[in-house]
Amino acid sequence: MYCNLYHKIRIGFYILFFLFCANITCFPEKQSFVVVPKNFVAEPTKNSVAASNNVLATAITFYKDGALIRQGQILPLIKGKHPAHSTGIASSIVYESLMLSLSALPKEASIEEVTVEKAEEENTMALSLTVNSTVAEPKNYVNITYLLRNMSWKPYYAIQFTSGYQELIFNGWIDIVNKTGIALKNAQIQFVDGNIPPIQGDAADKAQGKAKGYAYKGILDMKKNETKRINWVFSGALKAKQDYRIFVGGKFLKDMESKAANPIVETWVSFRNVTENALGQDLPQGTAVLYYQDDNGHLEVLGNTSLPHMAAGQEVSVKIPSTQIDKIDKNNKKESKRIETELEQNQYRALSDLHMTESHYCLTLKNTSAEPVVIRVMLDLPFDVEHWEVIRETIQHEKTGETSIYWSVPVPANGSVQLKYQLRYIKAAE
Repeated sequence: MYCNLYHKIRIGFYILFFLFCANITCFPEKQSFVVVPKNFVAEPTKNSVAASNNVLATAITFYKDGALIRQGQILPLIKGKHPAHSTGIASSIVYESLMLSLSALPKEASIEEVTVEKAEEENTMALSLTVNSTVAEPKNYVNITYLLRNMSWKPYYAIQFTSGYQELIFNGWIDIVNKTGIALKNAQIQFVDGNIPPIQGDAADKAQGKAKGYAYKGILDMKKNETKRINWVFSGALKAKQDYRIFVGGKFLKDMESKAANPIVETWVSFRNVTENALGQDLPQGTAVLYYQDDNGHLEVLGNTSLPHMAAGQEVSVKIPSTQIDKIDKNNKKESKRIETELEQNQYRALSDLHMTESHYCLTLKNTSAEPVVIRVMLDLPFDVEHWEVIRETIQHEKTGETSIYWSVPVPANGSVQLKYQLRYIKAAE
């Protein structure tokens, strides 16, 4: 009897032990926070989680030859080491630039391995991760940061002048090109006026000039393989002022061999990049198409010109193409060429051992119109000048930069004026 009882107890123990083990291996505690979207690269295996394609946030910095993207994707954590997956990575990713970070504390979870592989969706990649976590966190997310190619941007401007160049309408656009297989939704964006700095090889060690960055206040939605033009700035009825400029630097600083020159008179129109003009933000360099509308509403194309970087709060000067330098009078009639120039170099002396150059000039300005004008004579010295000075001048100059000056020369109606000046400058030793 005792033997039978012993066998019964023994059999009962084995049954309880089997059920206990089955409960552990076959029926784990319910993990309701593990979400498995249908469009992931591969169906997660047991104890595997995936980053949701429902991206939390996207921020992009566009360069001229690519972009830097950061996306926050939901990536729930479970305890222990487990695989995880993330999709929607551009196939033009620069692999060396990939950076991953979890919202969980480093002591709570870490990414031990990552593999970049081709995804089912065309022109996209996927990340296969190995995550080790000491906590279960359903609200965890992963920040995915990387550089990619096949994205670019370019600014364009359009300017319409009215009322004899005394008013203008200013419009700025940015073309964004997305030749990748990923779409963008509610993306915060900014632009850098330069290429992506090198991150590999010897080129990465070379000093890079600091490129200018430009923020954009709105958000961006883009489809795959799409080009989109977004409105950057718009300002209407801006007050402007017109002036005439002559540039006497560059080739005129060399030995002119006693030959007179005739510098071109350029027409410029200026306005202020300030908030009062619905502007007041840094604007990138770009090409501007210029229009002119007369009082009768007739519109003509003047051509195009290049605009430099336009800092907030500063004056912006626009060069009218040389084919349109004639003045528009109050009756919107073009006058014939009204300013004649002649530049003579009376003396030129170069002392090579001292890297010093000294020269004397006489600029004659003749106004053939019935109205007085003011000519701004601009002089930019070579960038490698170490020291310079104006020894003599008939009109006091103004300084606009370390090596830039100008003279404001009033020329009476049907009259002429001479500007005489003597320069001395020393170039840095090579």
